[in-house]
Amino acid sequence: MRGLGAALILLGSGMAWVLHRREATLALRLGEVLTGDLAVLRYHVCTCRDPLPEILRLHLAEGPGAECFWGPLLDKLGAERPLEACWAEAAGALPPPLDRVLTPIGPLLAAGGGLTGRAIEEAREELAGFTRAEHIRQVQSGRLSAALCVSGACLLILVLI
Repeated sequence: MRGLGAALILLGSGMAWVLHRREATLALRLGEVLTGDLAVLRYHVCTCRDPLPEILRLHLAEGPGAECFWGPLLDKLGAERPLEACWAEAAGALPPPLDRVLTPIGPLLAAGGGLTGRAIEEAREELAGFTRAEHIRQVQSGRLSAALCVSGACLLILVLI
């Protein structure tokens, strides 16, 4: 019976660690996805001169970026609101460093052309730097949180036995 209790405590600790890691790496995963999505956006806005709703429906409709940013942006655009307001609201719902990086692009999208292309490329570079730094931080943080979860579970097992 004690062995089963210890196993359940360790299993619960492992699940807590997995949930913590999933939440902690959300910004990193979204940053990686949005970096690629911004390249698609830049191509279709600056080179093809496609309208934004069409780009969102045809080229950015799948994946984590679509769930967290592009899909909500398309929904907001469907309500006949100004592009800048829709972009700012959708970007504001992203995790903290990503919202700050993406918000300045919104007012420039309507103009298109070189200024928009430079702004999107700067945002891509900033997101790439963020993902590199965040990846290093997450590796260090993951080891620490795993150690804390296992040691906490072991302490609880010792106290209960």
